[in-house]
Amino acid sequence: MNIIFTKQYLADLYEGNSKPYKQYKSNPQLIKQYVKTINKLKAILNIDQLYQMHSLRYEKKTGNLKGISAVWINKQYRLLFKEVATAEKGLIIDLLEIQDISKHYEK
Repeated sequence: MNIIFTKQYLADLYEGNSKPYKQYKSNPQLIKQYVKTINKLKAILNIDQLYQMHSLRYEKKTGNLKGISAVWINKQYRLLFKEVATAEKGLIIDLLEIQDISKHYEK
């Protein structure tokens, strides 16, 4: 699966550059789990495989987040992303746009 990051801080965290981000610098375990989660997403071949990886708890969001999907990084944080089908492959989803790291139930 191809991955693109819609925000620079997401790419920086994945590449190991957490210094400018105080919120994440103090939580190295979260960054480690985030990188593992991104690597799992890169390894899948299609979205159906996400349902088989129970540890990620894949779900399609509704309400305000309609059109967004999520997997869990850990018990507190989830990774929000959009599933994108490329034009040349029709309805086959082969690109994930990583949108944000969200603290569950935080307003």
